[in-house]
Amino acid sequence: MTKVKDIVDQLNQTFPEEIASQGDPVGLQIGSMDQEVTQVMTTLDVRPEVVDEAIEKGINLIISHHPLIFRPIKNLDYSDPQKAMYAKIIANNITVYSLHTNSDKAQNGSADWEAEELGLKEIEPFALDKDGIAIGRKGKLPKVMTAKEFAYYVKEKMQIPMVRLITADNSKKVLTVGFICGDGGKFWHQAVEENLDAFITGDVYYHVGHDMISNGLTVVDPGHYTEKLFKYKVFDLLKQWNKDFNWQIGIELSEVSTNPFQDLF
Repeated sequence: MTKVKDIVDQLNQTFPEEIASQGDPVGLQIGSMDQEVTQVMTTLDVRPEVVDEAIEKGINLIISHHPLIFRPIKNLDYSDPQKAMYAKIIANNITVYSLHTNSDKAQNGSADWEAEELGLKEIEPFALDKDGIAIGRKGKLPKVMTAKEFAYYVKEKMQIPMVRLITADNSKKVLTVGFICGDGGKFWHQAVEENLDAFITGDVYYHVGHDMISNGLTVVDPGHYTEKLFKYKVFDLLKQWNKDFNWQIGIELSEVSTNPFQDLF
């Protein structure tokens, strides 16, 4: 019999909870470490439609990148769709476990997966968090390209319909690149300090974009949903561990897109 604890122990060896950024609510979100697991599903986000999918598939463990509960809740008023979702998770005996910045920081974790996806060379740690552990990576592109060519390169490599380019000069030459998975806008000064040609991160704010341009930094914002890479990579890990440790559980990949944005052209 495989329990949540068995799977979490293995996850913790690869993505230790203790390296998560201060205040990041990673780990067990709802449920019990002693619950038996027969079906597990990986996802980027835990949203009502994901929970419905899990119930339909008979899932009793959801592993997500974004924590289910970012802030403490004051009540469980079911008129709030988010809180109604918590009740549905509990009623269907589903455990939720989340790996967030500990996945970003870990060796062979989210940042390294993205570096591989981007085809970067000479990869190094980038953007030290308060604990001294890098939350991002930096490296060199396969060849020098213009800022505009670089934006299209990111779009192609990440297989997304659009990106936002922030630059004072579309013809600027780009070779050295740093990036933060998801929303890492607060680290852009570090890209300037390290004299990198470009920076990649999601959710860049309007006025911050102005500041980036004023400081001569070229930035590509591919959005936050590029972190969906997490659910595929952890799915692959679980499939391998299922064989290695003879867990004899079913492993599913969430088919629901939790991207709140539609790209209209």
